[in-house]
Amino acid sequence: MSPILLADLSATNRFGQAIAESIDGAVIALQGTLGAGKTTLVKAVGLGLGVTEVITSPTFTMLNEYHSGRLSLFHLDLYRAGETGEIMDLTMLAMELDEVCDQSAVVMIEWPQYFLVEGQSYLQEKDYLEISLSLVKDGDLLPRVGHPAVELEAKVLRETYERRNLIKEGDAEARIANLVGHGPQSSALIGQLQRALADMVIYL
Repeated sequence: MSPILLADLSATNRFGQAIAESIDGAVIALQGTLGAGKTTLVKAVGLGLGVTEVITSPTFTMLNEYHSGRLSLFHLDLYRAGETGEIMDLTMLAMELDEVCDQSAVVMIEWPQYFLVEGQSYLQEKDYLEISLSLVKDGDLLPRVGHPAVELEAKVLRETYERRNLIKEGDAEARIANLVGHGPQSSALIGQLQRALADMVIYL
């Protein structure tokens, strides 16, 4: 697991820019509770790709498409498939995405644990990057963030809790993005991101 500190909205946008610059197509699964910043990260990646449309959460439609950027961006939100009690057949959605995954496109899936087709995870045989977002609580220790460790740690903690440049309006917490590669392509992508964002990497 490779953690990266997203101390504020600027850092999240930088993270999204680095992802956008490092891929020629990818499947990205976004894990995290409500309010963890999943849609904010999708917007950041879209910004990095040059998407000109307004990116919104597809909670009720489950899939939004954006084709104005360097790569097409497909944004799925499967909250309804697992958190509302609705029974849904996602077979047609899976077939549509199979066609997309053969192209140069970016597929970002919120609540991927609910993407089940005939009882099996849609992602089980795919090469995908898993990003789990969690909140940093006031008082949490963030040892060795970037280099030099002591100077950067003090700077990050001070900036995180000054309630400026917030990731989400009304929400002062920073986020930690834990990255896990499921396949050679996504694992190589993590290495690229660690090099591009060396000052944001958390060394455990």
